[in-house]
Amino acid sequence: MVSSGPGGTFALYVRDALGISTPTADSIPPLTPPVPRVRDVELPETFGPAWDRWWAQSLVTGGAEHVPGRWPAGLPEDLRDAYGQWLTGQRSPEATLHRDEAMVSFSEALNEVVDQLTEELGHTPLFELDVIEIPVQGQFWRRLRKNTVLVSEELKASRNVIAPLESVIRELTQ
Repeated sequence: MVSSGPGGTFALYVRDALGISTPTADSIPPLTPPVPRVRDVELPETFGPAWDRWWAQSLVTGGAEHVPGRWPAGLPEDLRDAYGQWLTGQRSPEATLHRDEAMVSFSEALNEVVDQLTEELGHTPLFELDVIEIPVQGQFWRRLRKNTVLVSEELKASRNVIAPLESVIRELTQ
């Protein structure tokens, strides 16, 4: 079974808008389309480490934007509205078509991997994989837990997704 969905985009939006730089924040590419940078905002020194915790929590809860009590202290309230405006562009017909095409491509790659493993094993492999899609630049893949991965829309739409997908599924079927 493979489940797929978005996660953590609001936290990434905040990172890009405020220019948060921590090892965790810097390890994930910027969002696409690019987020306008917010200037003249003073953040507490603790904001970076708090962002790191918030990001990690957003991956567990399916999106930290729905849990305002867990937002980092000092987060400008107007970012929520700015995020809503940015999301409007993500819902355009062109963006929706792009995501639909990426899903079809990913489904084809997944079927190819499963068919190959079925042939090798002599039975359909059983596994559970949670794919968290994030709209970041480039072909990005990160394994978060044994059966959870982050994947960029660009990689999801590419044949390059086959190698990391196959590696994870092979391990999950053992």
